[in-house]
Amino acid sequence: MTQQSLRISRRRFLAAGALAAASPLVFPSHVLGRPGVIPPSEKIVLGLIGCGNQGGGILGVFLRDRQNYRVTAICDCHRGRTDGGVARVNRDYGNSDCKGYHKYEDMLAQEGIDAIAIGTPDHWHTKISIEACKAGKDVFCEKLLTHTPVESRQIVAAARKYNRVCSSGSQRVMEDYGYMASVIQSGAIGEVKEAFFEVGPPPTDSYYPEQPIPNGLDWDRWLGPAPWVPFHSERFSGNFGGGWRRYRDYGNGFLADWGTHKLAGILYILGIDHLEPLEILPPGCEQNPHDRLTLIYPGGIRIHHVIGNVALYDVTFIGSEGRFRHNVDRNRILPLHQVDVRRYNGGTTNLYADFAYCVRHRLRPFQDYLYGAVAATSCQLAHYGYRVNRPLKWDAEKTAFVGDEQANRLVSRPKRSPYEINDW
Repeated sequence: MTQQSLRISRRRFLAAGALAAASPLVFPSHVLGRPGVIPPSEKIVLGLIGCGNQGGGILGVFLRDRQNYRVTAICDCHRGRTDGGVARVNRDYGNSDCKGYHKYEDMLAQEGIDAIAIGTPDHWHTKISIEACKAGKDVFCEKLLTHTPVESRQIVAAARKYNRVCSSGSQRVMEDYGYMASVIQSGAIGEVKEAFFEVGPPPTDSYYPEQPIPNGLDWDRWLGPAPWVPFHSERFSGNFGGGWRRYRDYGNGFLADWGTHKLAGILYILGIDHLEPLEILPPGCEQNPHDRLTLIYPGGIRIHHVIGNVALYDVTFIGSEGRFRHNVDRNRILPLHQVDVRRYNGGTTNLYADFAYCVRHRLRPFQDYLYGAVAATSCQLAHYGYRVNRPLKWDAEKTAFVGDEQANRLVSRPKRSPYEINDW
């Protein structure tokens, strides 16, 4: 694949601005050492919203990184998780400084917090991110970054409007698959027109009988923008192998939950992670008789979703002169020459340190919201391809499918009152 074929420009995300990478943000007059800016010698004061499975996991990362972060606030709609998170932070630091919040709005109102991390289920990500940006906080948000393509536009536009440093939380893009970028972009397997990613299926609806709401859980707030349904432990569960991730009211299935790691990795490796697909072909249709869904990107690049057979596919590139499989060919195929690919900023070596560096220096992080939003939208479009089970053409400028009103009803989801995304 030539570099020329990768440089496909377009107007993106309305007024959001498509330039990302390590380009500086617009500096206010007080920048660098003046009031309101965090000098490199000071720690970033961080609050965590959502302290379940994944939230608890990233809390450990921020607690261990004492060079960069100081966690001072925990918020969860389950009081037991809030209290447990606060106790964990205070125990780790050996003090009683951490505060607990039931409502994230109260945390965002605290002026002493520089940045927040979001570990909630996916259907909450966009609303909390937008309100955090509006409150003047920088944001680290777990994947999947958004719940719908419309939210992908909103979340990037808010980050740009309020001039915030916002990072999507997919560490695997660089740390698992990043080594493949220089191999592919150097032309080591020739021109790449095809790639595969193996992950689980798209989401389903959830049908469960009512169970008693656990003590301390605000079930209405957990549901938030999603439709009201009675409590059931499987909907509420953050189990990485099940739980809310499987259901379309809260996520986009394992297709997106792991797919955002692998597909985002493929898009990064190809240098097209600012682009969304042009076409979605479900398996078994006339244009795609295979048993895999295919996304067609600008330049004719075909990326196939495969369910099962991770040993054969995982993350795999097919070039005009060979095949490159994640890990299998890691030491067998090397770059033909040095390639300048986007990496973590400032010589940092992980996603969390990259975020800290960018907060201090007002840079767009490695997984800036633009990239996370494109990856999320790509996974969502694949979900819709499975759901309607017919070929779709996507107009990214209009955030709409071409000539398919039924499919277009999936592009946005109504929000339950009072949890709408209001004018910002």
